Amino acid sequence: MAITTTSEHPPLFALGSDTAPSITGISYAAADPAVSDAALAGDGYDWLAAVLPVPRPPSCPACRHSMVLPSTAPVLWACLRCYPEEAR
Repeated sequence: MAITTTSEHPPLFALGSDTAPSITGISYAAADPAVSDAALAGDGYDWLAAVLPVPRPPSCPACRHSMVLPSTAPVLWACLRCYPEEAR
């Protein structure tokens, strides 16, 4: 039996009177939202650096001495013995 008219199709999503009522409320006035907004925004990754231990320096593959973190950004770890120019 084929359905020939649209009136014979049952509705796919019928919204009846049993939908949930909208909820309205009063804002909570006992707490200042600015304090929680600042806490949620955070301080970047400073909190993460505070909880992580200081990284152990790797050994230089050439001379086996401990490498250091230079103050400049071109390299992450530098061996001061093999590459003294990176110690700036």
